Amino acid sequence: MRVLRAVLAASFLVALVPSVVLAQGPLEITTPFPAVVADPGATASFDITVTTDTPQRVNLAVIQQPDGWDTTLRGGGSTVSAVYTVSNPESPLQINAAVTAEVVIPEDAAPGSNQVIIEGTGAAGTSVQLTLDITIEALEAGSVTMESDFPTQSGPADEVFTFDLEVRNSTNQQITLSFEGEGPPGWRVVARPGGDTSATTAVVDAGGLSTANVSITPPADVAAGQYPIVVRALGGPEPVETQLGIEITGSYAMTMSTEDQRLSANVTVGSTTTVNVVVENTGSAPLENVALAGTPPRDWTVTFETPTIEVIAPGASETVPATIQAAGNAVAGDYVVTMRASNDEVNDSIELRTTVEGSPIGGLIGIGILVVVAVGLFFVFQRYGRR
Repeated sequence: MRVLRAVLAASFLVALVPSVVLAQGPLEITTPFPAVVADPGATASFDITVTTDTPQRVNLAVIQQPDGWDTTLRGGGSTVSAVYTVSNPESPLQINAAVTAEVVIPEDAAPGSNQVIIEGTGAAGTSVQLTLDITIEALEAGSVTMESDFPTQSGPADEVFTFDLEVRNSTNQQITLSFEGEGPPGWRVVARPGGDTSATTAVVDAGGLSTANVSITPPADVAAGQYPIVVRALGGPEPVETQLGIEITGSYAMTMSTEDQRLSANVTVGSTTTVNVVVENTGSAPLENVALAGTPPRDWTVTFETPTIEVIAPGASETVPATIQAAGNAVAGDYVVTMRASNDEVNDSIELRTTVEGSPIGGLIGIGILVVVAVGLFFVFQRYGRR
């Protein structure tokens, strides 16, 4: 009974092994996608697997293709005409080799169905064929699109504007795109594939999506206004353009100085002096509601004839008299008076070195005392000098 069971088990195992090998076949050539749709001028690629029942050399040849078409078999980075099948370390029963068929379709290929046939011949002379079906569709304009969710931005002239564009490939082929930007004279427009600042091109599969990043730097002296920017995607069936817009609101900058460019003044104790302060708009946008203020020493005062300037046009300036009054008890010497000009966007300030001089009344009193003393001495000398 035990012998019978062993014989039956061995028979079962022997019967099982041939079933696997026979199911695989002595020679097979397969591809996961044997039928594709492509555009004129495109290159259709097919990943092909050559399978045998034992490791061996298999010669490959393209035995049929339409006139003007070019089919190349590639493997290991070279053009090949044969492969050698080997066992898969993970699945020893799988004995195969891989090759890629690249079918270059002419630009003038007419719409319709076409076939490319590849034949493989094994070591025993057995031959099999693989038929690749390629359907050509008429190329439609605008099959690559590029757009931005926010095509217009606004900001000052010293800002760098960035846009993210979505690129959609609606063709039947994989395409390699490059990007370029064009702006007004003096503008710097850089367009490149999204995700990698070092990349210069983007490969987009048929029906796939990609992105492009655009960086726009306006000139420093650009005036406020609307400016158009054009971004192009090159490499598809035809160049694709998208329009972007930049609204420059102007740059804000100001300088504060005095009318004679001197940052010093003289004042007498308890009296006033006037300094003409100049506020200049050095930006490209109007400066509105410019407030003037001063920070003097203790018990001093600083007042401006016009505390708030309503508007200063780009490139223009406003002169405002400022009155500085020294404290009545100020000691002669140098003091610092700070003056500021500011609005919601920018500000600037100057420090004015103010020298305090003694009061002239004190000087006159001193002179008077000296005169009285001198007169007194004169009379004393006249009366008693001769004795």
